Amino acid sequence: MLWLLLSFLIASALGLTSNKKKGVRVMLETTKGNIELKLYNETPLHRDNFKKLVKEGAYDSLLFHRVIRDFMIQGGDPDSKRAQSGAELGEGDKPYTLPAEFRLEEGIYHRRGVLAAAREGDDVNPEQRSSAMQFYIVWGKIYDD
Repeated sequence: MLWLLLSFLIASALGLTSNKKKGVRVMLETTKGNIELKLYNETPLHRDNFKKLVKEGAYDSLLFHRVIRDFMIQGGDPDSKRAQSGAELGEGDKPYTLPAEFRLEEGIYHRRGVLAAAREGDDVNPEQRSSAMQFYIVWGKIYDD
Protein backbone atom coordinates (compact mmCIF):
# COMPACT_ATOMS: atom_id res chain seq x y z
CA MET A 1 0.00 0.00 0.00
CA LEU A 2 2.79 2.45 0.82
CA TRP A 3 4.40 2.10 -2.59
CA LEU A 4 1.04 2.95 -4.18
CA LEU A 5 0.80 6.11 -2.10
CA LEU A 6 4.33 7.03 -3.04
CA SER A 7 3.40 6.81 -6.69
CA PHE A 8 0.56 9.32 -6.33
CA LEU A 9 0.99 12.28 -8.59
CA ILE A 10 -1.03 15.39 -8.03
CA ALA A 11 -2.32 15.80 -11.56
CA SER A 12 -4.20 18.98 -10.76
CA ALA A 13 -6.30 20.64 -8.13
CA LEU A 14 -9.54 21.50 -9.86
CA GLY A 15 -13.20 21.96 -9.09
CA LEU A 16 -12.85 24.76 -6.57
CA THR A 17 -16.30 25.34 -5.04
CA SER A 18 -17.35 27.55 -2.16
CA ASN A 19 -20.19 27.57 0.37
CA LYS A 20 -20.37 30.04 3.27
CA LYS A 21 -21.45 27.37 5.80
CA LYS A 22 -19.48 24.39 4.52
CA GLY A 23 -16.27 26.09 3.43
CA VAL A 24 -14.38 25.56 0.19
CA ARG A 25 -14.01 22.19 -1.50
CA VAL A 26 -11.21 21.29 -3.87
CA MET A 27 -11.10 18.18 -6.03
CA LEU A 28 -7.52 16.93 -6.08
CA GLU A 29 -6.95 14.73 -9.13
CA THR A 30 -4.23 12.10 -8.74
CA THR A 31 -3.02 9.22 -10.89
CA LYS A 32 -4.64 6.85 -8.37
CA GLY A 33 -8.02 8.56 -8.08
CA ASN A 34 -9.52 11.80 -6.85
CA ILE A 35 -9.51 13.20 -3.33
CA GLU A 36 -12.05 15.81 -2.26
CA LEU A 37 -10.49 18.36 0.09
CA LYS A 38 -12.39 20.70 2.40
CA LEU A 39 -10.86 24.04 3.35
CA TYR A 40 -12.34 25.31 6.61
CA ASN A 41 -13.79 28.81 6.89
CA GLU A 42 -12.48 28.82 10.48
CA THR A 43 -8.90 28.93 9.13
CA PRO A 44 -9.24 31.76 6.61
CA LEU A 45 -5.53 32.49 6.08
CA HIS A 46 -4.77 28.87 5.19
CA ARG A 47 -8.00 28.50 3.17
CA ASP A 48 -7.33 31.59 1.08
CA ASN A 49 -3.68 30.74 0.55
CA PHE A 50 -4.54 27.22 -0.65
CA LYS A 51 -7.26 28.61 -2.96
CA LYS A 52 -4.78 31.10 -4.42
CA LEU A 53 -2.20 28.38 -5.09
CA VAL A 54 -4.84 26.13 -6.68
CA LYS A 55 -5.96 28.94 -9.00
CA GLU A 56 -2.32 29.60 -9.95
CA GLY A 57 -1.83 25.92 -10.82
CA ALA A 58 0.96 25.64 -8.24
CA TYR A 59 0.00 22.07 -7.30
CA ASP A 60 -0.28 20.72 -10.84
CA SER A 61 1.95 17.69 -11.49
CA LEU A 62 3.50 17.52 -8.01
CA LEU A 63 4.25 14.32 -6.10
CA PHE A 64 3.19 13.10 -2.70
CA HIS A 65 6.78 12.94 -1.49
CA ARG A 66 6.41 11.75 2.11
CA VAL A 67 4.35 8.88 3.46
CA ILE A 68 4.30 7.80 7.09
CA ARG A 69 2.23 4.67 7.58
CA ASP A 70 -0.85 5.19 9.78
CA PHE A 71 -0.11 8.93 10.09
CA MET A 72 -0.16 10.97 6.87
CA ILE A 73 0.76 11.56 3.23
CA GLN A 74 2.50 14.84 2.34
CA GLY A 75 2.70 16.81 -0.89
CA GLY A 76 3.11 20.32 -2.18
CA ASP A 77 6.89 20.52 -2.61
CA PRO A 78 7.33 22.51 -5.85
CA ASP A 79 10.71 20.79 -6.35
CA SER A 80 8.87 17.51 -6.90
CA LYS A 81 7.48 18.62 -10.26
CA ARG A 82 10.56 17.53 -12.21
CA ALA A 83 12.32 15.49 -9.53
CA GLN A 84 14.64 12.71 -10.57
CA SER A 85 14.01 9.27 -9.10
CA GLY A 86 15.55 9.06 -5.63
CA ALA A 87 15.83 12.85 -5.20
CA GLU A 88 15.54 14.23 -1.66
CA LEU A 89 12.30 16.19 -1.45
CA GLY A 90 10.51 18.19 1.21
CA GLU A 91 12.51 21.42 1.36
CA GLY A 92 10.86 23.29 -1.54
CA ASP A 93 8.32 25.99 -0.74
CA LYS A 94 7.20 29.54 -1.42
CA PRO A 95 9.23 32.35 0.20
CA TYR A 96 6.67 33.02 2.95
CA THR A 97 4.97 31.23 5.85
CA LEU A 98 1.55 31.58 7.46
CA PRO A 99 0.75 32.19 11.13
CA ALA A 100 -0.72 29.23 13.01
CA GLU A 101 -4.51 28.95 12.99
CA PHE A 102 -5.14 26.24 15.58
CA ARG A 103 -8.87 25.78 16.18
CA LEU A 104 -9.24 22.99 18.75
CA GLU A 105 -12.21 24.73 20.40
CA GLU A 106 -14.07 24.56 17.09
CA GLY A 107 -13.48 20.83 16.64
CA ILE A 108 -10.76 21.23 14.01
CA TYR A 109 -7.86 18.98 14.92
CA HIS A 110 -5.80 16.11 13.52
CA ARG A 111 -8.20 13.34 12.70
CA ARG A 112 -8.44 10.98 9.78
CA GLY A 113 -8.97 12.78 6.48
CA VAL A 114 -8.04 16.29 7.66
CA LEU A 115 -5.98 18.47 5.34
CA ALA A 116 -3.27 20.35 7.24
CA ALA A 117 -0.39 22.68 6.44
CA ALA A 118 3.09 21.26 6.96
CA ARG A 119 5.56 23.14 9.12
CA GLU A 120 9.06 22.98 10.54
CA GLY A 121 9.47 21.59 14.07
CA ASP A 122 9.20 23.75 17.19
CA ASP A 123 12.98 23.72 17.70
CA VAL A 124 13.48 25.86 14.55
CA ASN A 125 9.94 27.29 14.35
CA PRO A 126 8.80 28.34 17.86
CA GLU A 127 5.92 30.42 16.40
CA GLN A 128 4.63 27.24 14.70
CA ARG A 129 4.23 29.01 11.37
CA SER A 130 2.92 26.93 8.47
CA SER A 131 4.49 26.18 5.14
CA ALA A 132 3.05 28.33 2.38
CA MET A 133 2.67 25.41 -0.02
CA GLN A 134 3.32 22.02 1.55
CA PHE A 135 0.39 20.14 3.04
CA TYR A 136 -0.47 16.72 4.35
CA ILE A 137 -3.57 14.59 4.66
CA VAL A 138 -3.95 12.90 8.03
CA TRP A 139 -4.44 9.13 7.89
CA GLY A 140 -4.22 8.22 11.54
CA LYS A 141 -6.50 5.99 13.54
CA ILE A 142 -10.27 6.12 13.68
CA TYR A 143 -11.64 6.98 17.14
CA ASP A 144 -15.24 6.97 18.32
CA ASP A 145 -16.84 8.86 21.19
